[in-house]
Amino acid sequence: MGRIHRLSSCSAIAIILAGGPAFAELTAPQVWDGMETALRGFGYTVTATEKQTGDGLDVTDIVMRFESSEDDASVEIGIESIDLVENGDGSVSMTFPASMPITIDAAPEGEENVIMVLDYANSGLELLVSGEPGNLTYSYSADQLSISLAEMEIEGEPVLREEARFDFVLDDVAGSTVVVTTDGTDITQSVEATAASYDFAFNDPESDDAALVSGSMAGVYVSSATVLPEGFDPNDPQSLAAGGFSAQGTMGYADGEMQFAATESVGTTSGTSRTGSVGIEFEMDDASLRYDVKATEQAFSLSGPEMPLPVDVKMAESAFRITLPIAEADEPQDMAFGLTLRGFEMSDLLWNVIDPGAALPRDPATIALDLTGQATPFFNLFDPEQMSQLEATGGTPGELNALTLNELTVEAAGAKLGGSGAFTFENDDLQTFGGFPRPNGEINVTLDGANTLIDKLIAMGLLTNEDAMGARMMMSMFAVPGDGPDSLKSTLTINEQGHVLANGMRIQ
Repeated sequence: MGRIHRLSSCSAIAIILAGGPAFAELTAPQVWDGMETALRGFGYTVTATEKQTGDGLDVTDIVMRFESSEDDASVEIGIESIDLVENGDGSVSMTFPASMPITIDAAPEGEENVIMVLDYANSGLELLVSGEPGNLTYSYSADQLSISLAEMEIEGEPVLREEARFDFVLDDVAGSTVVVTTDGTDITQSVEATAASYDFAFNDPESDDAALVSGSMAGVYVSSATVLPEGFDPNDPQSLAAGGFSAQGTMGYADGEMQFAATESVGTTSGTSRTGSVGIEFEMDDASLRYDVKATEQAFSLSGPEMPLPVDVKMAESAFRITLPIAEADEPQDMAFGLTLRGFEMSDLLWNVIDPGAALPRDPATIALDLTGQATPFFNLFDPEQMSQLEATGGTPGELNALTLNELTVEAAGAKLGGSGAFTFENDDLQTFGGFPRPNGEINVTLDGANTLIDKLIAMGLLTNEDAMGARMMMSMFAVPGDGPDSLKSTLTINEQGHVLANGMRIQ
């Protein structure tokens, strides 16, 4: 659950540094109380000194601390002062210092103790709070926001900046955060930045090892909506299982580029990557988890002393998506898995290694898989007691109820494989298929250009006549002629008796 703890911490930091709720005839103490309430909802403890002023409130010596007992780690944010000024129109302005330290102390069991101090800096940060208690809106903008590694210690030994550095910068930032507090806390955020850049490097003084990663992105955006039920504890995984929690959001950027290099005793391996756009969607509640990642116009190059030749590849589109049920259920729950690698191309230099005579078509290749289905979980993935019981007993985590192949596409070197179909599963019959629940359904498969590809592989010496004969015999057993030349098709069926049929002919 460490990742969820860190995610909660990052969200809380964003609230502090980027905005908060809204008030009618809002007072400065109400704004500060609202911020403290939101932070405590994320598991932070907050200490500070408050001093009333003629036009608002000065809060000094602020310490915000989050502790994770599971990771034996803590995050502490120190802010010298925050000035809250009542504007006379029902809104409150907040002024932060130009630099704020964030200290991370982590000592996971069996690993080295690491202490890092990050410098959170801002230029031109303006933050305006409006609304009313229990419904606060923070609107903010900044010329620049940045986080840099200021100090680092490993097992008490200081690490100098020339040995390790990290910098992340956002330019022209604008956003808002809305926090609604009723029985629990609802947080909605939206942030945009015209550009982002990052730079990471390390250099081991005791060896030749070194690494450098730097890059930039344009059109960065993040939006999210989180519901924290009353009593939610980010340190307690069972809070996720108890119900009421949900989080969803999107993030992405356009025109990303990166350079990297890694040096070892044998030399330096370096490369570059470029991306037209990247988009990520996520959604999670007490019942299910969903991720959807997409990228376009990717290019990657890599070269190094241990590589026989440079790698240079491109991809028009890549995507990954997954939906998983995570809570114990009595009825089947939706699930999904998808993977797309579309328009893959590699340089002629790489092609010439495997096909120097250019016998094979060098058209862009594609792999696409789209699966949906249903499963019934027997355990809650976020309930430590249930998961410990599952591990101790070797029990079954759930059962597969249905699976639909919406798309299968494999297209390369002039051949194309396609497929679709659907199956249900009889979980009371684990004998027919050797411990696997008995399927019932069919899948339709098409194969174009296979014989032509086999002939070319034989001519290239990559396939013997004997191997080719075996492959053709296998295709003739399971397939029939398709709708065009050099085309095959097949319908594979598993009936209620557990019989396997290919185009109506029983093969098992």
